[in-house]
Amino acid sequence: MPFRDLVNQSHAVMLLRTAARSGRVSHAYLFVGPAGVGRYDAALAFAQLLNCERPQENDACGECRPCRLITGGQYPDVRTVDVERGLLLDPRDTTKTVIGIDQVRALRREVAFPPLEGKYKVYIFAAADRMQAEVAANSLLKILEEPPPQVVIILIAESTVPMLPTVVSRCQLVRFSLVAAGEIEQALIARHKLDHGRARFIAAIAGGQLGRAVTWATSQEDLEWREQTLQLLERMESADLLERMDAAEEASKDKDRLPDLLDLALFWFRDLLVWQETREEVHVINLDRKETIARLAAALPGAVLSQRIVAIEEAKEDLRRNVHPRLLLENLFLRFAPPVAEVPSS
Repeated sequence: MPFRDLVNQSHAVMLLRTAARSGRVSHAYLFVGPAGVGRYDAALAFAQLLNCERPQENDACGECRPCRLITGGQYPDVRTVDVERGLLLDPRDTTKTVIGIDQVRALRREVAFPPLEGKYKVYIFAAADRMQAEVAANSLLKILEEPPPQVVIILIAESTVPMLPTVVSRCQLVRFSLVAAGEIEQALIARHKLDHGRARFIAAIAGGQLGRAVTWATSQEDLEWREQTLQLLERMESADLLERMDAAEEASKDKDRLPDLLDLALFWFRDLLVWQETREEVHVINLDRKETIARLAAALPGAVLSQRIVAIEEAKEDLRRNVHPRLLLENLFLRFAPPVAEVPSS
């Protein structure tokens, strides 16, 4: 994927293109920003530009042998370390969740040799902010302090906070931002041939993460999960205490889905509140649920909807603080209980 295919990361692209054009390529870069906004794609695009046989207009051609092999993950001079996907420099490493010392030691062995085919050897470390304590980080620091020629190391992280300041200081920082919903919508229409309504919905619930939007657009399983989650939110309007506890226990089993569940709930109650205020479809995200939204918006007071939105925001903060998923959802679903009708005084 050349730079021209990235969406809404103009500042990062300009910085990287300028480095390649001027010949002032840093030995190490730190790509920082939210997941799903194109950090890894930008790393591959930079690797393509550095090794492209026919670069044009400050971008890789995307068609020469190095460009095609880099896109396919088969170019010998571009390596990715992504523990979650099983992409390792040292396949004997048994580390499952973080970049361990064995991966950094393998890097130290490899960078001692010149590129096999290209102009640069590029090493991309996904989730570098989850590098194994200070052992791996300090080992990497030794490489960054004495960088070999024709080697570029790209660290990808959501935040610099967990990382050693000495590692961060030896990298050129490249910041990535969330993508505007309108640009995600246009990308889904152009690249994945979605109709405008569905593209608008997916762009809205993606929360600025293009990667998440593409997943939702191309995965039937994800769309079915969204359908089930919205049905769950509807059931909460009439569920009793036991049903709420059971629902929380069942939903908490899929911990990886919890952030998406909270986002869906946030957009759902936001739609109800927006419909109360405007009655205009153009502002509704879950447009395929318009009739249900209109019915619930008429039945629930605006103050109740606002309280639920606050509850979701607090649940998202609890999630960041590692509150147990089942307890988090139990508390949230209890706060989704409909208002109790007042008994008229005699």
